[in-house]
Amino acid sequence: MKIEIHDVDHGGCTVITGPAGHRLMLDCGLCSDRPWYPSIAYGGERIDTLMLMNLDEDHCEDLPHLWRACAVGGLVTNPTVDARALRSMKVECGMRAGVAKATEILERFGTGFLGDWSHDLGGVAWHVFWNRYRVDFTDTNNLSLAAFVQFGPFTILFGGDLERPGWRQLLKNPAFRAKLATTTVYVASHHGRENGCCDEIFDICHPELVIFSDGRKQYGTQETRDWYARRTRGILDFGRPGGLLGQPLRKVMTTRRDGTITIEVGTDGRFWVSATRQDSAPELSDLVASLLSFGENDTYRRGSAPR
Repeated sequence: MKIEIHDVDHGGCTVITGPAGHRLMLDCGLCSDRPWYPSIAYGGERIDTLMLMNLDEDHCEDLPHLWRACAVGGLVTNPTVDARALRSMKVECGMRAGVAKATEILERFGTGFLGDWSHDLGGVAWHVFWNRYRVDFTDTNNLSLAAFVQFGPFTILFGGDLERPGWRQLLKNPAFRAKLATTTVYVASHHGRENGCCDEIFDICHPELVIFSDGRKQYGTQETRDWYARRTRGILDFGRPGGLLGQPLRKVMTTRRDGTITIEVGTDGRFWVSATRQDSAPELSDLVASLLSFGENDTYRRGSAPR
């Protein structure tokens, strides 16, 4: 399985390709500065399942163009959020093109799991959980999907834009807690922002690596890298030379500093991480982790950071 977490600033766009070529796209954010657009990168190709994690603009900005440029086999959204609900949540901030297109699609086709979707894309299985509109929440962030994608013993969790209240509501579900315990890699909710940090999640979830899909730091609420690093086991970083203390560890990666992040996963669950940019300045938390792991590096041989 190949996972590509594309560098789209404070948006989201991840493409997962199974061993037989089946493709799952989570969100269709874009980057206009560099530029990069999923509708161009994957234009003319088939997206077996498009999953919109959160119905905010940064998660579906390229949707009007992607819908025309690609053959989308199935669409997955929070089934409790219909077009009318989405409009009501966007009264104050208004709708831009991506959300407007999502609203049009929901109005025409309905909500939830649409088209030719499958939980199993050639050996790549996915499972989503959600909170309910009006019953639980009336804001788009806490109505985000939480998506687990599994290939053999490897599981990656995508948190959408869930905030602490949304996580705590999902934790009431035993099935969600059971899936949470299987997490190998966690793509942090709300781009790593502070309001997505939930201690109770890490009572169950013990990932080897945390990834932020984020842009340049603009707010104090983005200063969470060390918070996540303290709750992450870490993987060996062969992008930096080893020393007397052994091979350094990497606990947190960000698209802001590492660019597009690719994870190659074998059928045995072993995975290799690479990136389009080298984050040359290790965080204090990574250095401390290397000190604490001296003599214990075998624990982290399942994965490795970019080289």
